[in-house]
Amino acid sequence: MGNLVPVMFTLVPLFIMGVFVMLIGTFVVRAFQVVTRWQENNSEPILTVPARVATKRFQVVGAGSDSMVGTWYYITFEAMPDGLRQEFAVNPRDYSGLAEGDVGQLTYQGTRFQSFARSRPAAPPPPVPPSPDWICSYCRGHVPAAETKCPSCGSTCRLEPVGT
Repeated sequence: MGNLVPVMFTLVPLFIMGVFVMLIGTFVVRAFQVVTRWQENNSEPILTVPARVATKRFQVVGAGSDSMVGTWYYITFEAMPDGLRQEFAVNPRDYSGLAEGDVGQLTYQGTRFQSFARSRPAAPPPPVPPSPDWICSYCRGHVPAAETKCPSCGSTCRLEPVGT
């Protein structure tokens, strides 16, 4: 038992130092990855493509009883011409403002979401009112609206619409 105490005083500090070095190393590697990805995104061109909102999802992190809780929001867009899908992390306002199936213009830079402008569906053309029946200027006969010639005399000259 006497030899175990000096060994413990040597191994425990080495173990604690190893854990500390691993934590610091992990932090440095992760910080390097974030900075590298940020620089790669900045070097990419800003692209705007027609796209559709394919799916939406969120992830809750840190849901312990004594920890902070955070929510990450993601939207998957499908490019319209080629069907290529890409998922972006978005802020809560963009997440709640878009619905699956929305179509519009997606603007992004690398893996960084910029914006999505929804396209408004084209308004249907106003209904064409049916042309009124008309009166032939020669025989004063009644001609249905669908006809281009008077059935009585064959004339195409209109005098006036019926009912005016």
